[in-house]
Amino acid sequence: MAKSVVTDVVVSRRVLWIGAEAYPLNNIARATTVSVDPARRQAIARFLKSAVTVIVLTFVLLVVLPSDYQDGAVVVALVLLGLLVAQLGGVILSKTYYALVIETAGTPNTALVTTDRDLAHDLVRMIMEAIDNPQANFHQQVNNYIGQVGDNFSVSGTGNVGKARN
Repeated sequence: MAKSVVTDVVVSRRVLWIGAEAYPLNNIARATTVSVDPARRQAIARFLKSAVTVIVLTFVLLVVLPSDYQDGAVVVALVLLGLLVAQLGGVILSKTYYALVIETAGTPNTALVTTDRDLAHDLVRMIMEAIDNPQANFHQQVNNYIGQVGDNFSVSGTGNVGKARN
């Protein structure tokens, strides 16, 4: 998740604007942040399982294959292990993202996603203070990763309602 867009967060005339989305302040019931952590544990487990499988298969191939092909089997195994390490490193080094969630009378809405935890918490505080203060105005620019984090919903077919996760 590397791509972000700069999004304006503005409170003006009792309306919270996050990009092109408008939330009247009197309709906001709650604002909160939710951390979106990479699936590090699952990635480590997947790596260990895959690495053990590659190593065991390599040893089996070294026993079964003629000596002419054993060097090739070792090279293929090393390449596969290298790819597994690269994949694991990508997940381990991934950033934690923080979603600003706005709750109204309807369902909660992820309004923006950022890598800056303090900024996300400050936005919640500023939004809640603006609800209590009719004169409140502020403008903040945020690197927003929206559309890259969270759930993807898919509804298709007759009578089907589904939820597919990343």
